[in-house]
Amino acid sequence: MEKLKTATGKEFSCDYFNPFPPVGQINLRVVNADVATVATVFSNPTETVQLWCGSQYASQYTKLVAIVPEGNAIRVVLGKE
Repeated sequence: MEKLKTATGKEFSCDYFNPFPPVGQINLRVVNADVATVATVFSNPTETVQLWCGSQYASQYTKLVAIVPEGNAIRVVLGKE
């Protein structure tokens, strides 16, 4: 499991981080966080303009597309505007 870090330094445990540039989306899974916090952070373009997960980096994914609770994880889909 990796640490996901937002542009302002917020950190989350992350077990899936998959940018897909051809469609301008990124799919990720945040583990052991509550839906309200995830919704607040990942709907804020100031937070998602830059994302780091382990050795991966993604930028400009500032549009929240979906939040899907999955047991103890929350899948987040972000798009580019």
